[in-house]
Amino acid sequence: MTRWRVRPDGEAEFLDAVRELAEVLMRLPGRPGELTLVRSADDPTVFHSIGWFHSQGELEAMRQDPDARRLLDHLVAICAECRPTAHHVVHTTAGPPAGAPA
Repeated sequence: MTRWRVRPDGEAEFLDAVRELAEVLMRLPGRPGELTLVRSADDPTVFHSIGWFHSQGELEAMRQDPDARRLLDHLVAICAECRPTAHHVVHTTAGPPAGAPA
């Protein structure tokens, strides 16, 4: 998971770079099964990107991929803040959201 603070005039460039990075990541051998980008409800300049890698090795391989590295460096350069963090899944509950059609 990474917290990004986007400069007020940089949202479009940020979103374009995130989409391009997602395309690169989905082509990698150890690609994450799912990528999610969420925006803070309290601060519209704050986003969190979430990608699940199966191992630390796959995460490191992604960071070494030239295309992924170029895009990650670009994202860091255009954002006011980039704070990556690592997490382990402890529990998952799946099902349709409340009110979703059956």
